[in-house]
Amino acid sequence: MIPTNLVSISGLKERAGKYVKIALDLVILAILDGESMYGYKIMATIHKEFGVLLSPGSLYPLLHSLEEKKLVESHVEGGKRVYEATNEGKARFQNSFTTFKISMNQLESFVKRNGKNSLNDS
Repeated sequence: MIPTNLVSISGLKERAGKYVKIALDLVILAILDGESMYGYKIMATIHKEFGVLLSPGSLYPLLHSLEEKKLVESHVEGGKRVYEATNEGKARFQNSFTTFKISMNQLESFVKRNGKNSLNDS
């Protein structure tokens, strides 16, 4: 557990938001792995889950790029563009998430062995 005197809750959210922005393509693939969504709902989900406010000018170029890479596809439904992960996009997310989990486990193990302040299991 992280001592509360070292990091405030708002500081944690701010840091988490930075990491979400770095891995935004994977966050979007994770969201679309579960269901199809239109852009506004993707932005709302990211805001609800991570406290990150995205602008349409940030989201839609990324969605277009993911479409060009064949990781996401879209169609118009009820006048709105709906996005969904392709099989390739779902596989990319699963592989990336597995790599992330392995990396986090290695980092935690390293810190427990070598850190001045050990991490408590949560």
